[in-house]
Amino acid sequence: MGDDAVDEENIALCCALGCINCGHYQDLDCFGCSGKVGLCCLNAEICCKPSAPCLFPLGCMGLKCENDGCSCFNVQCQMCQLVMTGAFPCNSEVPVAVSILGLTLYPKVGCCVKIGEITGHEDYVNSEEMER
Repeated sequence: MGDDAVDEENIALCCALGCINCGHYQDLDCFGCSGKVGLCCLNAEICCKPSAPCLFPLGCMGLKCENDGCSCFNVQCQMCQLVMTGAFPCNSEVPVAVSILGLTLYPKVGCCVKIGEITGHEDYVNSEEMER
């Protein structure tokens, strides 16, 4: 997915409304905290995770210019296993979803549905692993 400290495919949605969501990060790399705020193509990032690469120019804080799929505004905040994301308009990191207390109603009905299942990226990754 995105080139940041959080693998969005491993976020199980707890609550979501449109292009804003909150979820449980189900990755071994969940310790620490990270965040990013973007306006058009300019992102400001902060990351205090043991496995994260250094950011330019300050190591744990940096600026990056990237095309994230034409979002005017995006935000992501991760603290251990809690992740909150939002984007306007929605993009591949923040798909349109409706979830209440872990029950996802749209676009796929299920309990604790991961963002990777909604976007279809998890199926692609799983099919590659099965071929090996």
